[in-house]
Amino acid sequence: MAEQKFQRRTVLVKRTLQLKYVAIIFGSVVLAALMVGGDIYYTMTHLILQENPSLAGTISQVNNMILLKMALYLGIIFLVSLFVSHRFAGPIYRFEKSAQAVAGLDLTHRVSLRTGDDLLELQEEFNAMVASLQSQVQKDRALIARLGSRLDEAVKRLPDGDAGGAREELKALHAELAHLTTGFKV
Repeated sequence: MAEQKFQRRTVLVKRTLQLKYVAIIFGSVVLAALMVGGDIYYTMTHLILQENPSLAGTISQVNNMILLKMALYLGIIFLVSLFVSHRFAGPIYRFEKSAQAVAGLDLTHRVSLRTGDDLLELQEEFNAMVASLQSQVQKDRALIARLGSRLDEAVKRLPDGDAGGAREELKALHAELAHLTTGFKV
């Protein structure tokens, strides 16, 4: 099966997962910035104002500039974390859809992720698992066909008169064997 090329156009493929990830990254960065940056800023302004109290107006202007820059940096961090979350949320979404297809007994389905997406190793393992299942169902179908042929031959060899019940039982067994794996698409 040729690899299917696709392009995700939706940034929030798995909204809850991605927003949770963005919140964790965003919150971690804000907390680190407030702790480290706040401590450094407080220490520096405290020392500067002790040495030169006339710089209070300049410090106020610097505060406004720092707040503006912080808002800009946080916006950039939000966008970067959204982009990063998209790189793994998209593959998770594809795996969910693929698992649904396989649960629907379609063993021809394979996961196809974009180059650069995360979880490429899981894609290989998932596809190998489905291929193994497909192979086993094909082997089972071949066995069913062989057993069905043997049952048909046994039915033909039975005498007509006294073995009618056995003949019907063998035909019923053959019919059951033929339907064992018909639900799978292989």
